[in-house]
Amino acid sequence: MNIVNVGYRSTNYYAIDIREGKLLVDCGWPGTWPQLVAEFKRKSISATEIRYLLATHFHPDHAGLIEEFKQLGAELILLESQLPALQPPDPQILFPFVHVSSAGTRVLNFAGSRGFLASLGLAGEIIGTPGHSDDSVTLILDEGYAFTGDLPPRFMLSDEDTTTRASWDTIYRHKIAHIFPAHGNAINEMEHP
Repeated sequence: MNIVNVGYRSTNYYAIDIREGKLLVDCGWPGTWPQLVAEFKRKSISATEIRYLLATHFHPDHAGLIEEFKQLGAELILLESQLPALQPPDPQILFPFVHVSSAGTRVLNFAGSRGFLASLGLAGEIIGTPGHSDDSVTLILDEGYAFTGDLPPRFMLSDEDTTTRASWDTIYRHKIAHIFPAHGNAINEMEHP
Protein backbone atom coordinates (compact mmCIF):
# COMPACT_ATOMS: atom_id res chain seq x y z
CA MET A 1 0.00 0.00 0.00
CA ASN A 2 1.52 3.30 -1.09
CA ILE A 3 0.35 6.17 1.17
CA VAL A 4 2.00 9.57 0.76
CA ASN A 5 1.41 12.46 3.15
CA VAL A 6 1.16 15.61 1.02
CA GLY A 7 0.12 17.84 3.90
CA TYR A 8 1.18 21.38 4.77
CA ARG A 9 0.22 24.07 7.29
CA SER A 10 -0.04 21.47 10.09
CA THR A 11 -2.72 19.42 8.31
CA ASN A 12 -2.05 16.02 6.75
CA TYR A 13 -3.51 15.02 3.38
CA TYR A 14 -2.99 11.44 2.24
CA ALA A 15 -2.60 10.32 -1.38
CA ILE A 16 -3.37 6.60 -1.72
CA ASP A 17 -2.69 4.54 -4.82
CA ILE A 18 -5.80 3.10 -6.43
CA ARG A 19 -6.27 1.04 -9.59
CA GLU A 20 -6.01 4.10 -11.83
CA GLY A 21 -4.50 7.17 -10.20
CA LYS A 22 -4.87 8.17 -6.57
CA LEU A 23 -7.48 8.81 -3.90
CA LEU A 24 -6.78 11.92 -1.81
CA VAL A 25 -8.04 11.92 1.77
CA ASP A 26 -8.67 15.58 2.67
CA CYS A 27 -7.50 18.29 0.35
CA GLY A 28 -6.25 21.62 1.56
CA TRP A 29 -7.04 25.10 2.77
CA PRO A 30 -9.01 27.45 0.49
CA GLY A 31 -6.73 29.67 -1.57
CA THR A 32 -3.63 27.50 -1.08
CA TRP A 33 -3.57 25.63 -4.39
CA PRO A 34 0.05 26.65 -5.16
CA GLN A 35 1.21 25.31 -1.78
CA LEU A 36 -0.47 21.95 -2.32
CA VAL A 37 0.86 21.65 -5.88
CA ALA A 38 4.37 22.44 -4.57
CA GLU A 39 4.01 19.71 -1.95
CA PHE A 40 2.83 17.29 -4.63
CA LYS A 41 5.88 18.17 -6.73
CA ARG A 42 8.20 17.51 -3.75
CA LYS A 43 6.60 14.07 -3.43
CA SER A 44 6.74 13.36 -7.20
CA ILE A 45 2.96 13.43 -7.61
CA SER A 46 0.94 15.37 -10.17
CA ALA A 47 -2.39 16.90 -9.15
CA THR A 48 -3.90 15.30 -12.27
CA GLU A 49 -3.22 11.86 -10.75
CA ILE A 50 -5.94 12.52 -8.16
CA ARG A 51 -9.04 10.74 -9.45
CA TYR A 52 -11.12 10.73 -6.23
CA LEU A 53 -11.38 12.90 -3.13
CA LEU A 54 -12.66 12.01 0.32
CA ALA A 55 -13.15 14.78 2.88
CA THR A 56 -13.18 13.36 6.39
CA HIS A 57 -15.35 16.38 7.22
CA PHE A 58 -16.13 19.73 5.63
CA HIS A 59 -14.05 22.19 7.59
CA PRO A 60 -11.93 24.52 5.42
CA ASP A 61 -8.59 22.83 6.09
CA HIS A 62 -10.01 19.51 4.86
CA ALA A 63 -12.27 20.53 1.98
CA GLY A 64 -10.93 23.88 0.81
CA LEU A 65 -9.59 22.77 -2.57
CA ILE A 66 -12.29 20.32 -3.67
CA GLU A 67 -13.48 22.51 -6.53
CA GLU A 68 -9.93 22.94 -7.88
CA PHE A 69 -9.51 19.17 -8.01
CA LYS A 70 -12.90 18.76 -9.67
CA GLN A 71 -11.77 21.15 -12.41
CA LEU A 72 -8.94 18.68 -13.10
CA GLY A 73 -11.44 15.81 -13.39
CA ALA A 74 -11.38 14.40 -9.84
CA GLU A 75 -14.62 13.16 -8.32
CA LEU A 76 -15.71 13.86 -4.74
CA ILE A 77 -16.89 10.86 -2.71
CA LEU A 78 -19.64 12.18 -0.45
CA LEU A 79 -21.37 10.08 2.18
CA GLU A 80 -25.09 10.63 2.67
CA SER A 81 -24.47 11.77 6.26
CA GLN A 82 -22.27 14.58 4.89
CA LEU A 83 -24.95 16.17 2.68
CA PRO A 84 -26.07 18.69 5.34
CA ALA A 85 -22.49 19.97 5.67
CA LEU A 86 -22.67 21.28 2.11
CA GLN A 87 -25.48 23.69 2.95
CA PRO A 88 -24.55 27.26 3.95
CA PRO A 89 -24.44 27.48 7.76
CA ASP A 90 -26.48 29.71 10.01
CA PRO A 91 -25.15 33.27 9.39
CA GLN A 92 -24.44 33.60 13.13
CA ILE A 93 -21.82 30.85 12.90
CA LEU A 94 -18.45 32.46 12.26
CA PHE A 95 -16.74 29.35 10.90
CA PRO A 96 -15.71 29.83 7.23
CA PHE A 97 -17.92 27.94 4.79
CA VAL A 98 -16.47 26.13 1.79
CA HIS A 99 -18.85 25.95 -1.17
CA VAL A 100 -18.85 22.53 -2.82
CA SER A 101 -20.90 22.07 -5.98
CA SER A 102 -22.92 18.95 -6.69
CA ALA A 103 -21.16 18.51 -10.07
CA GLY A 104 -18.46 15.85 -9.98
CA THR A 105 -19.83 14.38 -6.76
CA ARG A 106 -20.68 10.74 -6.09
CA VAL A 107 -23.04 10.29 -3.12
CA LEU A 108 -22.67 6.96 -1.31
CA ASN A 109 -24.32 5.37 1.66
CA PHE A 110 -22.05 3.67 4.17
CA ALA A 111 -23.23 0.19 3.18
CA GLY A 112 -22.24 0.86 -0.43
CA SER A 113 -18.79 2.21 0.39
CA ARG A 114 -17.09 -1.20 0.43
CA GLY A 115 -18.26 -2.07 -3.08
CA PHE A 116 -17.29 1.34 -4.42
CA LEU A 117 -13.81 1.17 -2.87
CA ALA A 118 -13.39 -2.33 -4.33
CA SER A 119 -14.05 -0.85 -7.79
CA LEU A 120 -11.04 1.42 -7.15
CA GLY A 121 -8.87 -1.51 -6.11
CA LEU A 122 -9.10 -0.85 -2.36
CA ALA A 123 -10.34 -3.32 0.24
CA GLY A 124 -12.06 -1.36 2.97
CA GLU A 125 -15.00 0.81 3.90
CA ILE A 126 -15.97 4.29 5.00
CA ILE A 127 -17.71 4.62 8.35
CA GLY A 128 -19.41 7.48 10.15
CA THR A 129 -17.35 8.75 13.08
CA PRO A 130 -19.05 11.81 14.58
CA GLY A 131 -17.29 13.53 17.42
CA HIS A 132 -15.19 16.34 16.02
CA SER A 133 -18.15 17.20 13.76
CA ASP A 134 -21.43 15.54 12.88
CA ASP A 135 -20.26 14.92 9.29
CA SER A 136 -16.95 13.22 10.22
CA VAL A 137 -16.12 9.94 8.49
CA THR A 138 -13.18 7.53 8.67
CA LEU A 139 -11.69 5.54 5.82
CA ILE A 140 -10.72 2.08 7.05
CA LEU A 141 -8.64 -0.18 4.84
CA ASP A 142 -8.61 -3.89 5.53
CA GLU A 143 -4.80 -3.82 5.74
CA GLY A 144 -5.30 -2.16 9.12
CA TYR A 145 -5.19 1.53 8.20
CA ALA A 146 -7.62 4.12 9.59
CA PHE A 147 -7.73 7.70 8.25
CA THR A 148 -9.49 9.51 11.11
CA GLY A 149 -9.44 13.19 10.15
CA ASP A 150 -9.84 15.39 13.24
CA LEU A 151 -11.40 12.77 15.50
CA PRO A 152 -9.86 13.55 18.91
CA PRO A 153 -7.60 10.79 20.28
CA ARG A 154 -9.14 8.52 22.88
CA PHE A 155 -6.77 9.64 25.65
CA MET A 156 -8.03 13.24 25.29
CA LEU A 157 -11.72 12.40 25.69
CA SER A 158 -13.76 13.24 28.75
CA ASP A 159 -16.05 10.60 30.20
CA GLU A 160 -18.99 12.71 29.02
CA ASP A 161 -17.95 12.57 25.35
CA THR A 162 -19.95 9.45 24.55
CA THR A 163 -20.29 10.33 20.84
CA THR A 164 -16.56 10.35 20.14
CA ARG A 165 -15.98 7.30 22.37
CA ALA A 166 -18.61 5.41 20.36
CA SER A 167 -16.86 6.42 17.12
CA TRP A 168 -13.54 5.02 18.40
CA ASP A 169 -15.33 1.83 19.49
CA THR A 170 -16.64 1.49 15.93
CA ILE A 171 -13.15 2.02 14.48
CA TYR A 172 -11.65 -0.60 16.80
CA ARG A 173 -14.20 -3.20 15.74
CA HIS A 174 -11.79 -3.45 12.82
CA LYS A 175 -8.24 -4.70 13.15
CA ILE A 176 -6.31 -1.41 13.16
CA ALA A 177 -2.52 -1.37 12.87
CA HIS A 178 -1.95 2.28 11.85
CA ILE A 179 -3.92 5.46 12.44
CA PHE A 180 -3.44 8.37 10.04
CA PRO A 181 -4.78 11.53 11.71
CA ALA A 182 -5.21 14.89 10.03
CA HIS A 183 -2.88 16.54 12.54
CA GLY A 184 0.26 15.07 14.04
CA ASN A 185 2.16 11.92 13.20
CA ALA A 186 0.74 8.59 12.09
CA ILE A 187 0.36 6.17 14.98
CA ASN A 188 1.55 2.58 14.83
CA GLU A 189 -0.97 0.76 17.01
CA MET A 190 1.33 -2.26 17.20
CA GLU A 191 3.82 -0.13 19.16
CA HIS A 192 1.20 1.70 21.26
CA PRO A 193 -1.64 -0.69 22.02
